[in-house]
Amino acid sequence: MLKIYRSFVAVFAVWLLGWMWVSWPAMQDDAFIHLRYAANLVHDHMISYNGVHQDYGTSSLLYVWLLACLYRPFASPVLPRAVSTFFHLVLFGGLVWGLAKRLRPAPKLAWMFALLLLGILATPMSVRWLDDGMETSLTLCMVALAAFLTSKLCHRPEGTWRESAVLFLLGFIATLTRVEYLLLFGIVSATLFFAPSARPAYTDLSTTNVNRWDSRFLRRCVSPLAGSLIAASIIFFTMHSLVPDTAVAKAGGFSGWLGTLDATLSVFESSLSLGALFVIFWLLTLVAIVAFKRRMTLPILLVNSLFPITICLAAIRGQEVQGVRYFIWTLLYPVLWNTLEWRWSTPTDAVFPAKLFRLCAYGVALLLLVLQPIESKLLYREFRLRKESLMALRMQHLETLRPLKLVAYDIGYIGYFTGSQVCDMAGLVNGRERALLSAAQRVRICADEDPQLAFLTKSGIGTLNNDLSLKDWSVCSAYDLANLRSSDVHYLIAAPGVAAEVCSAADGTPHPVAPLLQP
Repeated sequence: MLKIYRSFVAVFAVWLLGWMWVSWPAMQDDAFIHLRYAANLVHDHMISYNGVHQDYGTSSLLYVWLLACLYRPFASPVLPRAVSTFFHLVLFGGLVWGLAKRLRPAPKLAWMFALLLLGILATPMSVRWLDDGMETSLTLCMVALAAFLTSKLCHRPEGTWRESAVLFLLGFIATLTRVEYLLLFGIVSATLFFAPSARPAYTDLSTTNVNRWDSRFLRRCVSPLAGSLIAASIIFFTMHSLVPDTAVAKAGGFSGWLGTLDATLSVFESSLSLGALFVIFWLLTLVAIVAFKRRMTLPILLVNSLFPITICLAAIRGQEVQGVRYFIWTLLYPVLWNTLEWRWSTPTDAVFPAKLFRLCAYGVALLLLVLQPIESKLLYREFRLRKESLMALRMQHLETLRPLKLVAYDIGYIGYFTGSQVCDMAGLVNGRERALLSAAQRVRICADEDPQLAFLTKSGIGTLNNDLSLKDWSVCSAYDLANLRSSDVHYLIAAPGVAAEVCSAADGTPHPVAPLLQP
């Protein structure tokens, strides 16, 4: 089985590296928000987007600190892309090695699950979300490590100080990266506590459940959550809030459960192999391990509760979830844990329909294979258009527009390349007070600040025009920040007094914005 595993891994690796090359350097707009935070941290020594007041408009403090450390020697617009690609390779390589080592005594079905997971992480859609310049691949490395450690320690009666320290540091670092990992490491601690075989063993089997409060056992169980809580405390006392302004601004976007579920379904449907197929695969691993053990144990229930709990929390907050990257960790952790659990499973007298589950695994593999040409066609277009837009922004001289006041919805690209003071109509980076306002109020405030240039889509121009007359403004340039199935053209428009200056910096010829104002 190991030879077959290595052969498939080689194919997956070539496929992954090919798409990494094709997609370079297509990045998410939000990646440039993190990069600007990092640049301002280097220059102004504080977490600030506009460099004036501290604000909590970044979703990952640790990622900003990492980019800041790399910014001086490698001050490049593609720095976030290089970092995310590096950690995607670390994740893939680490899983290849770790699964091969841990699954040696496992049955064939476990190896099939391992290959399916590696296949999903090597798809073009994985490159689109894990190599986009964001912290996703970095955090998934920590999630994978947590799954390996938890799986191992759930089947060991005693733990060492070293293992407890590793769990503590992992919880600490991961939560500094994304605060929602408080939930993950709470689940990790609970799983370790309730894992039956993790308790100290005794000769008298009737006493095996007695010493649950053994100090060494408790130390190991508490360590992950303790590290996570300390990191959360540092975030709170440093930024005066636990939840980033970005999450606050996007909360309340949906009314009721139906709105959240509809948006979530849309996210997973559009993410194909990394979305809907990943959910199907997770359910397959869950049903398989429950069927084999003939019961739903509390550890299995805890580990596999991450995804539904996250959906419930999003629904309660009315959170706008704008990408599958916010859910990947809730699927990767249980899929890995369920797969690794086969290592500790021994044959029983129970009738387990192994052939049925292998047939289901082949079905998932077939779906994955069918999705590849579809993803390839859609994403090749997106990667190409985003690369062209980034190349245009790098070739222009937008840094000369730094003194001008800018208004935008998607602030990443334009905010980084101009360095201008930005009024964000989405409310992500202008402080907690702006984040708490409604969308209409934020647009009105940006209009009242008398901006001199704007970076908006056609619908965004129409929205701003309701509060600020744009009929005399000029269009200087257009950039397609393409989505999976459609174009997403953003226009750089300028007020009459600065139109010549802006269009000169953008290497464009000014033309009236009036046609874009028509319904």
